[in-house]
Amino acid sequence: MRRTSTRSQLGFTMIELLIAMAVTVIIVAGAVLMFTTSVQSSSRSMKYSEIQTEARAALSQITRDLSQAGTGVPLNGIPIPSLVSGGADPNFACDPNQCYTGVDVPFTQGLLYKVTPGNAIGPVISEPSDAIKVVYVDPTLNWAPFQAAAIDPTGVSLTMPLTTLPTPTDPAVGITPGDVLLLQNAYGSAIGVVTAVAGFTVNFTPDPLNINQIAAPSGNIKALANPGTNPLTYPPTQVSRLIMVTYFIQPFVGPSGPDARIMRQVGAHSPIPIAEHIEDFITTYYQLTTVKAARKTTTVTAEGFYVVVLVILCMFVLFFAGLGLAWWVGSITHNIQLGYFIVGGFFLLLLLLLVVLRKKILAPLKNIIVRKLYE
Repeated sequence: MRRTSTRSQLGFTMIELLIAMAVTVIIVAGAVLMFTTSVQSSSRSMKYSEIQTEARAALSQITRDLSQAGTGVPLNGIPIPSLVSGGADPNFACDPNQCYTGVDVPFTQGLLYKVTPGNAIGPVISEPSDAIKVVYVDPTLNWAPFQAAAIDPTGVSLTMPLTTLPTPTDPAVGITPGDVLLLQNAYGSAIGVVTAVAGFTVNFTPDPLNINQIAAPSGNIKALANPGTNPLTYPPTQVSRLIMVTYFIQPFVGPSGPDARIMRQVGAHSPIPIAEHIEDFITTYYQLTTVKAARKTTTVTAEGFYVVVLVILCMFVLFFAGLGLAWWVGSITHNIQLGYFIVGGFFLLLLLLLVVLRKKILAPLKNIIVRKLYE
């Protein structure tokens, strides 16, 4: 007679269904958690990579400028107008539209140095930011074989010879409004900010940096004139382009809210950003450093746990293998106690060997742990 299983007719019990549902929920939740963590980690890594690339490019540009600082510039600096010398203080970082920093005290002492720091003159981000100005002669515009053909008595313009190459209007390396020219002759050196170029004539009218001060008693182009001449005349004067780079931080509002970027201004030209998301860089770098530290800690902990489990299993294997070996040796010698003593002595010999060779054994293990921590 065939008996029908009562269980097959009734199906699963409620407890079994609840257990199955609980296990399924746990597995799905774990999978979702792992997926979410992976996506977040990937997003942070991509953001960090983007910001790091920008920061690397910015540092590379700053390094190039600093490595050339002072090239072709007089050792004692270049005289510029200032309030203390009877003129007005120049502006540290301005273009035709606006000024980006406050007054810098070292820049108001009547001399333009190879490197001029601007301590706490920039916009307030989390605290007042700094700026820096670097100057060097532009190697791409070589006017060494030529001298100014004429300089206006007031210093408002100069004219280069018609044989000048490259020409002032050369499309590749020519002079453009916003450039800074360095003039040097027997009476010293001076700079002028270009405001217009017409053929071989360059003009130095009032400029955003307030360098072209015709009425200033010193620190301007007129100071290079022959003393006692009226109208003023000038001795042979060498002209070159001065790369005057100013770095500062500019706040702005991006898609995600207030942000900041590093700006690079050449002469009186409009500044351009060379690295954005400065505050994000610090925050993201901190977050990723934390994630990396947690990942390394987790990896080392997991591998340590794995080693502990292996050690415990090996202990069980050695324990039962030792029992079996001792029993086998005892059966051969017809003395069970002697078998246990023989096997125990063998393990004691191994222990003494490990103690003697502990330095040679522990050194590779330490190296493995250190490599895991710094991978």
